[in-house]
Amino acid sequence: MIIMTLATSKLYGNDELHLPKIIKDEFKDFPIDKNTIFDWDIQDNNIIITPRQKTTFDDVFGMIDDDGEDWNIDELIYDE
Repeated sequence: MIIMTLATSKLYGNDELHLPKIIKDEFKDFPIDKNTIFDWDIQDNNIIITPRQKTTFDDVFGMIDDDGEDWNIDELIYDE
């Protein structure tokens, strides 16, 4: 079996690992910036790197059901 190194990267202080350009280019359909979070998994002795989807306001909007009954926070907290 021949193993070829695609790229190298360096581990910096605070455990920061910079992805080489050749790896970033593999995610061409996914917008990557300095705030992108990557999930790392190991499957069958392979390292799988997946960029995490960014959560937007539109993703969250509507998740909270406000059609329930009315409530008063003061009564819930301070009711004796």
